[in-house]
Amino acid sequence: MSNASKANAAVSAPITTQEPDFLRALPMDNAVGAIVALTAEVYMLRERLQALESQLTQRQVLPQDAVEHHEGDAQEQARRAADLASFTERVLSELSRTRVPVSQIDPQVDRYLQNYGAATTTPR
Repeated sequence: MSNASKANAAVSAPITTQEPDFLRALPMDNAVGAIVALTAEVYMLRERLQALESQLTQRQVLPQDAVEHHEGDAQEQARRAADLASFTERVLSELSRTRVPVSQIDPQVDRYLQNYGAATTTPR
C-alpha cells in the first residue's frame, strides 16, 4: 500500500502514516445526502424530545415550559458551559486538524493481517 494520499472513500488497509482523503473521491451529492440524513435524524430526536416534554407536562410531572425556563445553579451552568465548549471544540477541530493520525500503527501490521487473512481463509 502506498503512503501517498489517494482519493478513496474506503479504507483498505491500516492507516500507518497519513490519513486517507475520504472526500475527494466522494461525489458532492453523497456528502450532501449524508448531511441531509443526519439533519433528519437530529430533527427526529428533537421531535421525540418535544413529545417527552409534552407528556411530562400533561402528566403534571413538569410545569409548562419548565425545560425552556430551566437555568440551574451556578455549578450546573458551569458544567453545561464546559460541556458545550468541549462539544464545539471536538466538532470544529475536525475542520483544521492535521492529516497525521493521532496514534501510530506499526507498518508491519500489513504483513500480520495478510498472514492472518490467509490463515482464516484456508479450508479445513
